[in-house]
Amino acid sequence: MRIRLIAVAATIAALLSGTGLAISSAAAAPTRTGKPAVSRCGSHPWCNTKLSAAKRAHLLLAAMSPSDRIAVLSGDAAPDVGMPAVKATDGAVGAGGLGSSKYKSTAMPAGIALAAGFDPKLAYRFGKTVGAEVRHRGFDADYGPTVNIMRTPLGGRTFEGYGEDPYLAGQIAVGWVKGLQSEGVMADVKHFAVNNQEGQIGSAPLSGVVGGRLIVNALVSQRALHEIYLPAFRAAVQQGHSATVMCSYNQINGVYACGNRQLLTTILRKQWGFKGLVYSDAGACHEPKQDLAAGTNIDILGTCYTAPELQTSLAIGLVHQSDIDKRAYEVLRTLFAYGFFDHPFWPANPSLDNVAADAAVADQAAEQGAVLLRNRHHMLPLASHRHHTIAVIGAAAKHYISGGGSSQVTPWFRTTALAGIERRAARAGDTVTYASGHRRAAAAALAKRSDVAIVVAADTSSEGEDKVCLSLRPICSGGQATPPNPIASQLGYGNQDALIRKVAAANPHTVVVLETGAPVLTPWRNDVAAILEAWYPGEDGGTAIARLLYGDADPGGRLPATFPRSANQLPTAGSTAQYPGTLNPESPLFLAAHYSEGVMVGYRWYDKHHLAPAYPFGFGLSYTTFRMRSVRGTFGAPPARSSVTLRITNTGHRTGWAVPQAYVGLESLGRPEPVRQLAGFAKVRLAPGQSRTVTIHLDPHAFEYWDTTAGRWRVAPGCKSETIEPAGDYRGTLVASCPSRG
Repeated sequence: MRIRLIAVAATIAALLSGTGLAISSAAAAPTRTGKPAVSRCGSHPWCNTKLSAAKRAHLLLAAMSPSDRIAVLSGDAAPDVGMPAVKATDGAVGAGGLGSSKYKSTAMPAGIALAAGFDPKLAYRFGKTVGAEVRHRGFDADYGPTVNIMRTPLGGRTFEGYGEDPYLAGQIAVGWVKGLQSEGVMADVKHFAVNNQEGQIGSAPLSGVVGGRLIVNALVSQRALHEIYLPAFRAAVQQGHSATVMCSYNQINGVYACGNRQLLTTILRKQWGFKGLVYSDAGACHEPKQDLAAGTNIDILGTCYTAPELQTSLAIGLVHQSDIDKRAYEVLRTLFAYGFFDHPFWPANPSLDNVAADAAVADQAAEQGAVLLRNRHHMLPLASHRHHTIAVIGAAAKHYISGGGSSQVTPWFRTTALAGIERRAARAGDTVTYASGHRRAAAAALAKRSDVAIVVAADTSSEGEDKVCLSLRPICSGGQATPPNPIASQLGYGNQDALIRKVAAANPHTVVVLETGAPVLTPWRNDVAAILEAWYPGEDGGTAIARLLYGDADPGGRLPATFPRSANQLPTAGSTAQYPGTLNPESPLFLAAHYSEGVMVGYRWYDKHHLAPAYPFGFGLSYTTFRMRSVRGTFGAPPARSSVTLRITNTGHRTGWAVPQAYVGLESLGRPEPVRQLAGFAKVRLAPGQSRTVTIHLDPHAFEYWDTTAGRWRVAPGCKSETIEPAGDYRGTLVASCPSRG
C-alpha cells in the first residue's frame, strides 16, 4: 500500500469528535427547576426502567390490540395501551419544516457551511442547539441530519448536506447526531440512500419532472455504493448511534429504497448492527408487503401503512401479522432505548429557548465554516488597512439568503450582509454606501469613487428542484423558498457575474462575498482582490460576514466540495445518462441515472483525470501562516489504530485556525483507484508564535476496499514500514512510501 498524507495548514476551531451516547431510557427529563419530572409511561409493567429496552418492548407489544400495532407503523397513538403518538419535525438546519414552522427558531447556517468547519465538536454544539429547540416545540424526533454525498453541485439539496467526501460527511454527522440526541430528541439520518438529485424542471419543494427524486432509478455499482454513498450513514449509525434512519424516494438498481432488503436488512441491520427504526420519507412508502419485508417501520405520510390498507392486506394474506409485529416491536424497542416513554410530555413553548446562546452557536458555525478563497496582497482583513469609504454592491446584500424546502426555518431575526457590514463599519469610522447593482454602470461608478468595493452575490437552491447551471446569472437559479420569494432570489439579482467583472474593472480593491448553497463558477476570480465563501450563513449571517471581513474572526472553513473551473469538469458532465438520466425501457415513468463515474466522485475525479479545479477540496486561506514539522506516522493493519503526528506553528502575526488533513492512497488493486482519500483531519486555533503537537487518527476503513466478487470489505496489502516526506505541492502534501512489502 502506498499512503499519501496531506496536511493543509490554514484555519479552524476545536479539536475532533463530539462525545455522548444514545439517550438512556432510565433518565427522566428535568424540569425547569432541575427536578426530574414524571414520565409519560404510567405504571404499566413495561414502564419499569430496570428492564432492558427489548424486554419492555416485548411486554408492551403483547398488551397491544391489533389496531394499536398497526397505528404504531404510522407513528400514531396506540390508545388501547395509552401510548402517545411520536411527534417529529424537520430540523437539518434548525427547528423548522412543516412540523414547527409556525414557531420562530434559530436559523442555523446551511449544512455545507457546518461541513466546511471540519470540526465534529462544533457539529455537536450545532446539533445540540437544534435538539433543544426541537424539544422546546414539543417534538420527540428530528428529521436530520442530511448526509447524502454531493455528486453534482447542481443538486438542489446540496446546501443541506455535508459535501462530496464520505469520511468528512460521516464525522460531521456523528457530532451532529450526538449533540441532538443529548437533548433527548431522536435523530433521523437521511436520505438512505443514493438520493443525490432533485430533478430538473420542477416545482420546489416537490420534485423535478426530469430525473426527479420520485422518479429516478440510481444505477450504482456495489463498489461505489459501499465506498462512497453509504459510509456517512454507517458512521452516523455505528459511531453516532442515530436512533432512526430515513429511507429515500428513489430506486436503487431498480428497487425502491424503502422496499430494498439489501439496504434496510442486509446492510443496515445485519452488517451494521442497527437496532433503531426506519422512517419512510414523506410518500416514499409504496407497497405494504415489500416495505414491511425490507425493514421500513414507520410510514410518515400514510401512503401504504394505513389501517384500511394493512387490514385488507392481512385479510387476503398479502402480509402476515408476524410482519406487522416485527416492525412494531422494532419501533417500541427504539422508543424505549431512547427514552421516549420515560420523559414527560414536552410543551410547545419556544420561550424556553436561550435565544442569545443559540444565536452565538449559529454565529460560531458561520465564522468557522466561511472559506477564504482568495486574498491578493492581503486585501483582507479590512481592519489591517485604513478605509474611509466602502461600497456594498449587489441586491443579495439586502436579503436573508437560505435554502428552500422542508428544512426552512422562520428566524428569530435576520441580519443581512449589508446590515452587518454597516454596523461594523460604523465602529471603525468607515462610511458605507449601497447600490443594488441592477444598473451596472452606476454600481461601477460608486465602486470607483470608494476605497473598497464589496460585491455580495448569491444563488438560490431548494429541495425539489436542481439548478440548471452553476453561474451567477438569473437563468441558473434553482428552486425557490416555500412560499416563493422572488425578492430574495437569484432570479431577481441580475447577472451577478457581469456585475462582479464591471465593479472589479472599476476598483482593484474589490472583495466578493458569496452566499451560495454549493460550489459555483467563478470566471472573474483572477479579477478581484478577495473572495469569501460564506454559504447560507444563517439568521445572523451578516454579523459573521462583517466580523470575518474586518478580521475580528479568522476564516475557519475549508472547502467540503470542489469548485470547478468550468461545468465541463464535473464528474457528471459526461452525458445525460449520468445526470439527470435517460429513459428506462423497463419503467417508462422513470429515468435511469447511470453512476458510471463509480467511486471517482468529487476530488477523486479531478485527481484521477489530472483536472485543475478553480479551488480544490480541503482548500482555504487564513489571515495568518503556519509551518508543519516533525511529521511522523504510526501504521497498523485494521483494526489497529493508525495515526499521523505533527507539530504546527503559527508563523504569522494573527491568531488563526489550522486544519491539517491526512489522505490515504491505495496501490492499484487491479482496478482504478482514487489517487487519495481523506482519512483524518484536525482543527486547532493558534496564537502568533504558538506551537502545538497534533495527532490525527486515521479512519480504519481508509485501508479497506470493497471486494465486489466476495461481497465484503478487505484490508488492502500494506507496508511493514513507512517514511513520510513533504511532496511540496500547494496542499502541503506528505507522501508515505513503502520501502518493503508486507
